[in-house]
Amino acid sequence: MNTAIQADADSRAAGLSHSVRRAAAYAAATWATTFSAVHLYWLLGGRAGLPAGLSVRGNTPLLIIDILAIPLCAVAAALALALVRPWGTRLPGRLLTVGVWGTTALLLLHAAPSVPDWAALAAGARTTADLDALGRFATFLYEPFFMAGGLLFALAFRGRGAKATQHSRS
Repeated sequence: MNTAIQADADSRAAGLSHSVRRAAAYAAATWATTFSAVHLYWLLGGRAGLPAGLSVRGNTPLLIIDILAIPLCAVAAALALALVRPWGTRLPGRLLTVGVWGTTALLLLHAAPSVPDWAALAAGARTTADLDALGRFATFLYEPFFMAGGLLFALAFRGRGAKATQHSRS
């Protein structure tokens, strides 16, 4: 069976249309490209979007994270595009599956520690005054961005199915 036809059938079985998966894949690629650009901006000394007084260049752990994040985000963007572009069918199915699900897991696990803060704030058990500047940055900007990326990658891949990844190798 044709890979595209099988992928569409698997998507329908998962309750997703091909166009939804396609839009999610392009959105995931855009997410990864945007995040790569933000990390590059911070690496070059930009401070917009960071808590007051925080500089990536003045913080060795953040500097190392930025240096690693830029190429990782570029790879993540390529993985997302491989799900919907013809050249993606030339990639080994298992590599694509492991790469996309690994990216999804990393992003969702990164955001997971903020979920209790979100729940406590939503329930009224905490207020924004309970969070310091870095806590507000993480809770309201940084971690939701990771969560959105993880959900986009999951949605882009959902419904692809084992048969589609098997066929993508041929």
